[in-house]
This record gives sequence, structure tokens and C-alpha cells, in this order.
Amino acid sequence: MKVKNFFVWNRIKPLLATSGLPALVCITLFSAGCGAPESQDTDEVSDETPTVAVTEPEPPVVNPVEPEPVPPAPEPVPPVVETAPPAPVVPPKPAPKKDPPVVITPPSSDGGFKLQTRGMAGNTPVKEEPASKEYHTVDVFYGTNRKPNNVEGSNEQYSGERHRDGPMEYGKTTVSIPLHHKIGVVERPKWYKLEFSEDPKKHVVILELDKMDSDTFFGSVSDSASERPKNEALLFIHGFNVAFDDAVRRTGQIAFDLDFAGVAMTYSWPSQASLTAYTIDEANAEWSIPHLTQFLMDLQENTEIDKIHVIAHSMGTRVLSYALANAKDEGFDLDLHNVILAAPDIDADIFKDQILPKLGVATDKLTMYASSDDTALKLSQSIHGNSRLGLSGASLLVMNGMDTVNASGIDTSMLGHGYYGSHKVVVTDIFNLIIKGLEPLKRELTPGPLGEWDFSNLAE
Repeated sequence: MKVKNFFVWNRIKPLLATSGLPALVCITLFSAGCGAPESQDTDEVSDETPTVAVTEPEPPVVNPVEPEPVPPAPEPVPPVVETAPPAPVVPPKPAPKKDPPVVITPPSSDGGFKLQTRGMAGNTPVKEEPASKEYHTVDVFYGTNRKPNNVEGSNEQYSGERHRDGPMEYGKTTVSIPLHHKIGVVERPKWYKLEFSEDPKKHVVILELDKMDSDTFFGSVSDSASERPKNEALLFIHGFNVAFDDAVRRTGQIAFDLDFAGVAMTYSWPSQASLTAYTIDEANAEWSIPHLTQFLMDLQENTEIDKIHVIAHSMGTRVLSYALANAKDEGFDLDLHNVILAAPDIDADIFKDQILPKLGVATDKLTMYASSDDTALKLSQSIHGNSRLGLSGASLLVMNGMDTVNASGIDTSMLGHGYYGSHKVVVTDIFNLIIKGLEPLKRELTPGPLGEWDFSNLAE
């Protein structure tokens, strides 16, 4: 500050001598110069004499910063909604193919046992179904001597009572088979899966039922068979404790699993569909024998079907065996191609002495499946006190004119009675028997100690 004040005094001092200003004014100017703000350019001293003006001293400004101009407030801009960039166009992937039920090819030359997917069974033509189809369908024709159920609002078309006053009932149903269907399974709603209603995409369901008179029925069966890849019929006869609807659904499942290329049929006699009604079912089975006899004769006489295959189960084998014997007694020569007796609930001695001798001309091929694990037949044997044909073991019945297949060890369920249609090893053998027409050795069965055929190399 001393240097600066010195420069200011040097500038005022000459004015005292030349301007004639009073000394007081000069001293005032000197004082104002000493309190003025510092110049930003302090390194240079100017020789020019500045014009002196009397001004009020301003407060010192330390490092003055020129204020930035305030921009005008921007106009409101609508919010920007961010959107995902458009996804690249990718062609939709085809729906994954469902694994169809497993069926069987003939045994290989090297002795291996091979399974093949349904629809690829040798030369069996398969109808192509649209990719958008949500389930398969199978048409099942039926004949029954059950009493029609005329109860309003009932979903069951036929009861467990005998149709005493009317003629036989005939018709055709359409059964759904889920795309995810597993061989041997009749898929039904399960409460533990929270399924309380039928869904054809998940369950085997009767979608349609059309009743017919006798002439229309046999004409329709014949026409349908002639339009199929094979002009053949597969007839299923159920056993004890089976409702009408269950018989129809089981028939559809068997026909589908066998990839049967002809028409599927069922004969349903009036079972009570109750585990406690065994004796009632037994009486109704006996009452149904003449009805089934007539049904078989009409099927052969009133259609142009080339081959008729029959599968009977449990107590249904009793109805079938006596019906075939009846036809023989009446002088009618039935010409069935395959007759399969699955887990037959028949007195073994009666079958051997009174029935089998009459079956030779009725069928080209007679096959019987038995098991020592069949709890249902063990109970039946304890009730009747005599051996049942479908029980194997030491009392297994092996006779000329019939192939006996031992299915022991196959079905590990509680009853061990439904292996004919629920276990793929047995379904495999039935496929090779009906569809391929193979003899036991070519079906890779092995001879047993009693002359039976065993699944010992194939059981899982």
C-alpha cells in the first residue's frame, strides 16, 4: 500500500503547484485515492494523468466473478415413456413333438427286444393328424344288455341293471386320448391333482355317444371297417366291477396302444361296478351268455369284416368262453381269428373238460395269460374252493390248443389283475400277437418248466 499511495501522491502533488487548488482539496483527493479499489493491472504504471472525479468510495470486491446469465425457464416437456426396442422377428418354433405311446416291432434278428413309437409299426398305415390337434380320438362301437339309464341329468347312459324287457342296445362313441398319453394308462381326473372335471386334453373322455338300432349298427361297423387300413375288428369284453363308461374308455385305450388299424368294439354286460357286488356280477355274467352268443353270430353274419379279434378279461372270460361253446352247441361255426383270455376267472377244471374241446373250431388262435401274483383271483379261488384258470404256479393249466403265457412278476400293483392292458410288456406281447401275428418264440417268450411261455427275459 505504501508504493501505491506514493504513486497517488506523486500524481496530486503537481496539482498543488499548478492548479491553485486549495491544499484541503488535494489532501481529500489523496485520501480518496488511498481507499480506491485495487486495479486488476498492477504491474504497469501509466504516465497519463487521469481525470479526477469525486465519487463515493465503493466497498472492495474480492475476486469479482461476473455472474452467469440465468437462462429462461425451459418449456415443460412431456415425459418420455421408454419402450423396449422391437424384438427381432424370429419365426415361431414348432410345438415340441409329444412322445406317442410305445408299440413294438417284430423281434430283431440278433435277438434284441425293440420298442418302437406308435404309428411306426411296420406296414400299419397311420392317419396324419393336424399339428394343432389337442388330443387324439378313437371311435368305439358298443353292444350291451344293460338297462338304459333314463335318470334326468345323469351322465351315465347305462346302469348296472339287466335290460330284461327290451332288445340289445347298440351305438357308437368317440373317445379322447390325451397327447401326453402313456401306454397302458386310462388317464382320469385325480383329486390330489385338484382335477375335479374331465378334460379331453388330459383325460380319456367319452366325447360323444350315438345310439343305433341293430341294422344301422352292424351296417355302420361293416362300412367303417372296410374304410380302415385293415378290414378287422377288435372286441373287448370287460370283467367284474366295471361300469359301462369304464369299459368304453378301456377299449379306446387298448385300441390306441395297439395302434389297431381296424374298428374298436366293446360288449358290456351289466356289472354293478362295485367291489362288494361280486356275486351279483357273477349271476349277471351267467345271464349274459346267450346275449353275447347272439352278438358274436350277428357280428360275423351281418358284416364283411375279414378278421375278428376278441380280448376278454377276468369274469368276462367266463361270459365269452360259454358263449363260444353255446354257438358250437347251436350248430353255428364262429370263425374268430384271435381269442385272448386275460386273467380268466373261470373254474380251471370246467374249462378243461367242458369248454376247451368246443373252442377249437371257433378261433384260429387261443391264448391265455395267467399270473401267480393275481390277488383278485386268489380271493375268487378262496370263495369257490377250486383253482382259477388265470392263476399260475404249480396248478398252472397247460393244454393243447391253447398257448399259456405266464405273466408272474409283471404286475406289482396291489391286485395284480389288470396287467393285460396296463403293463407295456404284456401290451407288447399282445401287439406282436394280434398286429404282427407272431408265434411265442418269435415274440421272444421262453419255454417254461410246465410247457408255458414265460416273460423271464422281458420283465422289468
